[in-house]
Amino acid sequence: MTAIIVEDEIQSQAHLQALLTSFCPEVRLLAVASTVKEGIQLFQLHRPDLLFLDIELGTASGFDILTQIAPASYRVIFTTAFDQYGVRAIKFSALDYLLKPIQSNELRQAVEKALLHHFSSTSSQCIQHFLDQLHQQKGQEKTLAIAQGREHIFIQVSDIKFCEASNNYTTLHLQQGNKLVSSKGIFYYDELLSPIKFFRVHQSYLVNLRYVRSLHAEQYLLLQDATKIPIARLKMPLLRQALLDQDR
Repeated sequence: MTAIIVEDEIQSQAHLQALLTSFCPEVRLLAVASTVKEGIQLFQLHRPDLLFLDIELGTASGFDILTQIAPASYRVIFTTAFDQYGVRAIKFSALDYLLKPIQSNELRQAVEKALLHHFSSTSSQCIQHFLDQLHQQKGQEKTLAIAQGREHIFIQVSDIKFCEASNNYTTLHLQQGNKLVSSKGIFYYDELLSPIKFFRVHQSYLVNLRYVRSLHAEQYLLLQDATKIPIARLKMPLLRQALLDQDR
């Protein structure tokens, strides 16, 4: 797998190159750029399989590179010093990012994921989905990319009735009655979806409040399709408030 790095800090460039040499022998580094302009030029010259892209490049944004290169079948791994703007859009699009200083185990996991999706027909769709999410206006319908083997499925967030934990996996129950199994844990979806009217009612359940019909005897939620979702007692006060806020 060929790769280029776009990173404006010399120390970060050297650190990532050393990690790739030591822990990712299947990655062949072709070039390193430090600006948006250089990054675009090197990408168009080499057409790499993998792009390591710093989110902040001086006063510019690494995102600008993605908007200026033609759609292609490549993977991108973002790097950043902060858990900042854009990270939620990255997660919604099933892409990867690494927080600096980059750890070898996290880099290895991201590269293995890139290798898995190397020949995926949906790689370019994930990147376009990310750009759409990044510039999405408030109130627009959100979509979510879910990895399914080597490919990705894109679903409307509003179609998710609830998420159910199963060991380290999560089952997403959809409005149409079908299910999707994700390799991400429920804590991942809790962090991602709770800001948009989802509520973690139990250690094993994250519910879309739009589908709640009623609250029964402080023991379970009844959804519109008659599904019963158990409630942890300690969650009850916050859940009541969330339901009140939902009705406003």
